[in-house]
Amino acid sequence: MRYTLFILGITLGFIACKTSVASIPESEIETATESAPLVTEPDSVGTFEALDTALSFAGIWVNEGYVNDLHITQSPRLCRADSISCIDIPARTLMVTRYISGFHDGAGDIVVVKNGDQYFFTTPDLTKKDVDTIQVLSPTRIKIRNTYLYKLGKGDVNKSDWGILEELLFSGTYHFEDGKKVVFGENDTIIGMDIFKRYTPVIDALAEEVENDVDYIEFQTSADKKETYGYKFFMDTLTIYKTKCLQQNARTHACTFETYGEKMYTLIKEK
Repeated sequence: MRYTLFILGITLGFIACKTSVASIPESEIETATESAPLVTEPDSVGTFEALDTALSFAGIWVNEGYVNDLHITQSPRLCRADSISCIDIPARTLMVTRYISGFHDGAGDIVVVKNGDQYFFTTPDLTKKDVDTIQVLSPTRIKIRNTYLYKLGKGDVNKSDWGILEELLFSGTYHFEDGKKVVFGENDTIIGMDIFKRYTPVIDALAEEVENDVDYIEFQTSADKKETYGYKFFMDTLTIYKTKCLQQNARTHACTFETYGEKMYTLIKEK
């Protein structure tokens, strides 16, 4: 295996919309500059409602800066991965979750608590007084600390990347230059692309064991066999490459720098 994807061992399982980034209204994805409404924090954690309450904003939330970068660059490798890169907000208060940094590292356990009509993150034992406020700005936009996050339409914590790249970058119908149709499904399936049956794009910036200038995608050809390739998006064109080693360790001969090699497939995404 060329990389180790981050898997979060908490109660919700882990990782790290059919609606593409291009279809997200500009009002949804642009970072707001207006002043956020004032939030009155509780005088002590004792005023928290230690109540098991459903959360209307539950789901997988991705750093809005990352979403914007992905829209522009179409390359996970070139996107920022801030201290809060993503988080799965549980269905109810008092359920444990964690901030994920760089789509790789999980922080300490936290829970959502409700105080009146306001929401906060605090420690599971409810003893932390320096809480993080959660401002719900719209059904697809929240603010935690100074970070804005965008809600995925169909994220899945059981996927290695929580389905982030599938939804925001890959999902859709393509065709080869000869017109043959290929479908990258939201459930990781591929239809019409030779022996490839499923795909997993790499989101974790620290997953690779070598230096590289490649965005990686892993294709499953059978139940127990996978192959890793590089890919590039340019506008509506997706190109799949073999990769090649440019530099090796003199002693171990292990590859220390990898780049794009032979071009294998060129696909045009349909509008």
